[in-house]
Amino acid sequence: MAWRKIKNNTTTTHIRNALRDTAHSLTVGLNMNKTTQIILLTLVVSIGIGARLSILGWLFFLGIGSALIFGISHLIVHFYSMNSLAKSGNKSLLLIILSHLSFLGIFLFQSDFDDSRSYSVLGQTLGVESETLDSIGFPIVGVSIISFIVISFLIVKKAKRNKISENNIKYIIPSTIASFILPIVFIYVLYANKDLQKTKELETTGEFSSISRALKNSESVEIIKINPYQTILTSFPLEIMELPNVKIIDLNEQRISKIPDGLSKLEHLEVLNLLNNNISEIPVSICECKNLKELRIGGQIDEFPDCLKKMKNLKHLSIQSNSVNELMEELREFEFLETSHFYLKNGKLEKEKLSEIRKETGIKHKY
Repeated sequence: MAWRKIKNNTTTTHIRNALRDTAHSLTVGLNMNKTTQIILLTLVVSIGIGARLSILGWLFFLGIGSALIFGISHLIVHFYSMNSLAKSGNKSLLLIILSHLSFLGIFLFQSDFDDSRSYSVLGQTLGVESETLDSIGFPIVGVSIISFIVISFLIVKKAKRNKISENNIKYIIPSTIASFILPIVFIYVLYANKDLQKTKELETTGEFSSISRALKNSESVEIIKINPYQTILTSFPLEIMELPNVKIIDLNEQRISKIPDGLSKLEHLEVLNLLNNNISEIPVSICECKNLKELRIGGQIDEFPDCLKKMKNLKHLSIQSNSVNELMEELREFEFLETSHFYLKNGKLEKEKLSEIRKETGIKHKY
């Protein structure tokens, strides 16, 4: 009997030890090492600040202020407590998660507004318009701020109590640098994605702002409009000739010096805008564009081809040249023109003379 009792006690002790070891292993497994902490901290700070600063409106001072105050505070709290949080078990893991969630709540649920409307940071970031997000944003930000302060206090208090001291410079410096750089990257990616979505929506209407994208959908292109702030052209892109259904070509504010002869291939072309360019001559071949209704040319035009004056569908002519005071005389020879606009790059326009010619010909002024 005594032997059995000793055996049972030994078995119980083994079980207790096994359970204790298992519990210890689970607790250790729930710890978040310093490398993981730093990666998560950097991502959370970057996403929160990047999202807020990506939509600065009238409340941009509030956005910048909150980014500085809470962003720096969050980094300091977690840098200070890093060693303690890495070795204190599942309670520390919970504190880390709650700390990051409260930080994100402060930024993602803020609201801003401009002249036309108000919007929440989260809704604007996700591209979703929601009155619900706007209405619940303020209370969530309030709760998040209180939670952030309380949790930060608990984390720092716990770290002071544990008194674990290690050199963390190799973690702190890269994280600090990344926390300044990644929000900029986040903002860039966010705006690039929004621009892409807008571009795709616009393309469903037949308007393209990229020649390469237009060539992939050549049959559906009706408008090609190149943004001069994104792309600068030094010559007329001949690839446009491969867009058989294009009606409007807008290459304003480029550096094009010559109009190619192949435009006649574009049977549906109605508007050609080459203002603020360096065009020196209007080629005769442009008269073969039978459906051309508007012609806008910028550069140094000295004369009009005779055939241009007889184009039946050409209703508007805009010319930007230092020779417009002489060119306006030729308005009398245009048979079907209804509106026109003349202006100089340098010099003074003879407005009285132009006004007399317009009265004589019936051609009206139009920008």
